[in-house]
Amino acid sequence: MPRPPARPPGTPDTREQILDVALELFVERGYDNTSLREIAERMGFSKAALYYHFPSKDDILMALHLRVHALGREGFDQLDADTVAPDQWAGVFDAMLGAILDHRALFLLHAREHAALEKLHEQAHDEEHADLQERMQRILANRQLPTEQRIRLACAMGAVMSGIFISGEAFADIETDVLRRVMAAAIQDLVGVGNVASPP
Repeated sequence: MPRPPARPPGTPDTREQILDVALELFVERGYDNTSLREIAERMGFSKAALYYHFPSKDDILMALHLRVHALGREGFDQLDADTVAPDQWAGVFDAMLGAILDHRALFLLHAREHAALEKLHEQAHDEEHADLQERMQRILANRQLPTEQRIRLACAMGAVMSGIFISGEAFADIETDVLRRVMAAAIQDLVGVGNVASPP
């Protein structure tokens, strides 16, 4: 396979640029209606060069899905129940919410292309799911915390996930600042401690 064109120093990694372009096209036109050739043309190189990074369109979709997992890992790193006190939860959730809403297009893609994503199965993908689920359960199972706080924490986690994943297209027309402000207030109510810093 030919190598893709060399990128200027300091520019984003070519693979990540491809994912950014693909995400934009998938959200704009739909996964099924976007071809590898169109992605390559938007990148300014040949389809063969695109193959060097992603042998198939499914590989691109999986890589975009794994970006969601990366956001989840970062969030759980911040919410480690062994090191984060309950009065810090609201601030942590606010940071998680900000990071998620900075990637709204990624979550919109998941809502629109759920069927396509369901068809993708990889061992690494399954292991990612299992790891995130295990980390969430470990955080919620910390019996050093009072029962009410553990339940509130679970509800707050559910609010973040539901507000982004389950809502799907329902919130697509709501401005990000508005969505964050209202969700932050709702999470504040659920957590019951600390303050969520909402944008003006």
